[in-house]
Amino acid sequence: IVTNRSIIAWMLVSLIVLVGCSGCSPAAPDRAVSADTPYSLVSQESLFAYLEELTAIQAYSGWRNSASMGETQALEFVGEKLRQFDHLQEIGLELENQRFRVFLSTELWDTALDLTVAGEEIKVPADGLRGPRDDIRQALRFDSDGVLNDSERNPVVVKGPVVLVRSAEEIDALDSARLAGAIVFLDYAAVDRALLGKQEAAVVVGKLLAKGPAGLVLVTQLSNQPGESHGSFVGDLSGLNLVETAPAVPTLYARLEDLAPAGISGWGDLERVEDARITWDADIFSPGESGNLIARIPGQDTSRAVILGAHIDSPNSPGAMDDGSGSVILLEVARILNLAQGRPPVDIYLVWFGSEELGLYGSFHFAATHQELLDRTLAMLQTDMLSRPLDGISAYLNLVTWSYGRLGDARLAWPDFLQGVVRGQGVRVEPVDYAGIESDNSALTGFDVPNANLIYMNAPAMEEVGGIHYACRIHDPYDTIEAAREMGDVLEQMAWVALAAAVETGRDGTPPLRVAPSPDRRALFIASHTESVHMAPTTFIDLGMALSWEGFDVDMIPYGRTPTAADLDPSATDLVVVLPVVDYPSPEGDPTLYDEAWTQEEVDALAAYVSGGGLLVVANSAHRLKYVNMVLDPNEDWIDVNLLAERFGVSYQQGILPSAGATIVGEHPLVQGVSGLALAEGNGVPFALAESVSGVILAESEGVPAVALLDYGDAGGQVLVLADVGILGSQGGEPHNLTFWRNLAEYARSR
Repeated sequence: IVTNRSIIAWMLVSLIVLVGCSGCSPAAPDRAVSADTPYSLVSQESLFAYLEELTAIQAYSGWRNSASMGETQALEFVGEKLRQFDHLQEIGLELENQRFRVFLSTELWDTALDLTVAGEEIKVPADGLRGPRDDIRQALRFDSDGVLNDSERNPVVVKGPVVLVRSAEEIDALDSARLAGAIVFLDYAAVDRALLGKQEAAVVVGKLLAKGPAGLVLVTQLSNQPGESHGSFVGDLSGLNLVETAPAVPTLYARLEDLAPAGISGWGDLERVEDARITWDADIFSPGESGNLIARIPGQDTSRAVILGAHIDSPNSPGAMDDGSGSVILLEVARILNLAQGRPPVDIYLVWFGSEELGLYGSFHFAATHQELLDRTLAMLQTDMLSRPLDGISAYLNLVTWSYGRLGDARLAWPDFLQGVVRGQGVRVEPVDYAGIESDNSALTGFDVPNANLIYMNAPAMEEVGGIHYACRIHDPYDTIEAAREMGDVLEQMAWVALAAAVETGRDGTPPLRVAPSPDRRALFIASHTESVHMAPTTFIDLGMALSWEGFDVDMIPYGRTPTAADLDPSATDLVVVLPVVDYPSPEGDPTLYDEAWTQEEVDALAAYVSGGGLLVVANSAHRLKYVNMVLDPNEDWIDVNLLAERFGVSYQQGILPSAGATIVGEHPLVQGVSGLALAEGNGVPFALAESVSGVILAESEGVPAVALLDYGDAGGQVLVLADVGILGSQGGEPHNLTFWRNLAEYARSR
């Protein structure tokens, strides 16, 4: 806040507001907060009040599972809280609700477990499994009626005697006859993928299912000790997702600690259960529907903005820390801005993203649909997440970002700025340079928006004990508000960092935060018919950064929108990349729901752009890709690009390129210094060139063209043809094609 009136308001409010404060936890860094700063307004009482309500949504019915009713209710909860802030309403608070499709979603309608003990039937809490994220056939094993896109309530109910199993050896010794009609209570430790690995966990549980139990209850138990199970991935990514050979059975999971109503406090007590009844009603949807909530708080300078983000969804768990912590921190920032009765220096956008756990869908959709905002954004801070590390693991606050180090400049301007601001409040926060997708902040990296993810962890220590998802109580049933309360002082300090981003960024004296040069060129990615949010600059991050480094403003036309005449003006747009035609319904789903294709008017407009001297890149894809290196379901729309390609004398052909690499065969600035190109495995679509075409083949896959550059029109227009859109992205996180991307940026600039 920069006006004297606003500063006085901060001080007055600080003096009259009582702030809840608990003792520091052993893992929390020391703090020192001055009474005359807005940081004193951060309240643990307020944060945990929000968190209590958030974690109560759809309890034991998927909670805030991605693209579910619970997620929608959570977004509505946030919207209701924001509308109660009178001052923010007075200064022009704006709320935007976005809805978008995701490839797969799971709705858990009814997940009930009843135990009979001493002749009395007692209901205990239990939840269902959400199933795979990208495989319809496998996901239907987690649909209670096995019918895709059927939302009718038709619960499956099974009842039978209980068989207790605690190890792989016990599974091997089981007699199939004993399991007929029985419900197995399986100690999840025996199939915990965090301890066994995904494949081994799938083998063990597959053996059990093959013996034909009537139902399965996975039982978790809390442990804070490294090397012991605490239910990692039980609700969203367990080994059951990979089981294919055995029939699916009604499956729930339950925390041993929640069986107390039946008089059960340990595994020995389970022997007193006479029988169990499972009620299970779940439906799978493809496509599913998710949402974002975006709140704009007007600043004194509305030409610039800061974005604060968090994901609202949870991995089918209470999700108090991942990422309930970030979600309530954003609400706390809004509460304090309302209380202060002032305006922040620049516009503040608070964004609650949906379906992060499915693969950053919400933030990728947000980035694609808010290009003007990204151009005026000073920086973005994601708060994902607080954690409760296992015993013996120290942790600290990190600001994780992706620098331009691969292009020669490893400065971390935005994390360094925030570190300097909060250092005065006694907060230790460490900037971290990580060239990889971290959280929702990664969606903005390819568009040259300075960003960072605020997370409480110690990466090296956590990798030693199985990675962050195991070394902390997240992605498990024990990511609870009780665990978050143990880390209350850390949560409070995370709120200070977020508040610093909101009230300090954009003030006089804020240093330049963008590292790349100011843009004087434009590169436009067209995703008008590319529904997959992962096949765009949101994932082609190295390419986007290479373009930004050469002075390009990287823009994108999102799915469902047609580029305008201004977009395709060769004098204003130096490079246009046409992304593959792909929609979500696959052959296993219902491809008649809708079908993507270029229109003749769009083809004419793109041809006119090239005729006017523009550089156009046309790419295809035999599959839907996720993060480029994940090759998923076949793309039945691969042939639809031909309406555009044939305009330039190119025809994509049925089949797949023979290898995942391409050898350079031509000489041109685009391939100077390039020894070969990496493709996505089994994803390249062969193409043929008409005899009348003028151009050169630049790369081949075992003799089959993979890259070609064609001349078109009399004004110097060119078309770069790619057999595989995967050429534009990193394979397995490695920038194998970095020289090619840099060449493309330099060539587009120099034409």
